[in-house]
Amino acid sequence: MNEKNTTAPLVSVVIPSFNHSQFIEQTICSVLSQTYARLQLIVVDDGSSDGSAPLLQRLSEKLKFDLLIQENRGVCATLNRGIRERARGEWIAILGSDDLWRRDKIELQMLALAAQPGSKFCYAQARAFMDGSLPETGRIFPRRVFDGQLLKRVFFRQHVPAGTMLFSRNLYDSLGGFDETLREEDWDWVIRCAASTRFSSVAEPLLLYRLHPESTMRKSDPVVLLHQKLLLLSKNFRLVSPLYWLTAVLTHFVFNLLILPIKRKFDA
Repeated sequence: MNEKNTTAPLVSVVIPSFNHSQFIEQTICSVLSQTYARLQLIVVDDGSSDGSAPLLQRLSEKLKFDLLIQENRGVCATLNRGIRERARGEWIAILGSDDLWRRDKIELQMLALAAQPGSKFCYAQARAFMDGSLPETGRIFPRRVFDGQLLKRVFFRQHVPAGTMLFSRNLYDSLGGFDETLREEDWDWVIRCAASTRFSSVAEPLLLYRLHPESTMRKSDPVVLLHQKLLLLSKNFRLVSPLYWLTAVLTHFVFNLLILPIKRKFDA
C-alpha cells in the first residue's frame, strides 16, 4: 500500500491472478514500486492450481496488499469482485498477473487525465517482451494513441491494451462493471466507456506485455475468438450506424478466418 500523499486521488489497482505463480510476485512489485503517491493494490486469485494461493498469502502478509482467494469464476467476475468488494479509490486500474508496469505508469496517466478535464478513461501504449529478451526491444502497440471521442475507432478494432486502462470509479458504477457473459471483456468495456466519455492517452509504452506459450491470444481458436467478437459487436449494435456495424463485422470475419491462421503459421 502506498498512500503517502493524502491529497492525491486514491487509485485502486486490481490484479486478477490465475496460474501465474512464476510471474505474480514480479507483477505485484511493479505496482508497489509506482512513483504515484496513493495506491491500493487488490489481488484476486481466481482458483489457481499452480500454488499461487499460498504464495499470494505470504506476499500479502509481507507487502501489505488486499487479497481475495476464490474458486474459478472467470476474469470478468474476478475483476468485478475485486472492484466492488475492496476498491476504495476514485480511480481504477487493472493489470494481468503475468504483465508489468513501468514505474511511472500511474503518475503519467493521472497527469494526462488532469490535462483533459472531463475525461474518465486513460490508456497508453504497451511493449511486448519475452523472458530472456531485452524489454526495450519489443514491439510497441498500438502504433499511435488518440484522445477525444473514440467510439468509432474502438468499435472497429480493439487497440487499447487492457493493462494500461485507468478509469474512474464513477464511470465503472454507471456502466455496471464488466460483462460476465463475455470472454472479450476488455474490448466490450472499452466500447462502452468510449460511448460514455472522452479518452485520454499517454504516447509511451507504460505496460510490458509478457509473451509466452500460455498467453491467451496465442492459445485462442480463431473461430471461437470470432464468435466472441460477434457477441460483443451485436450487444453494442445500437452505439453505431448499421453500415458501420456491418463493416466491422465483415472485417473481423475476414481477419479471423483468413488472415489470422496464416499469420500464426508464419509466427510459429
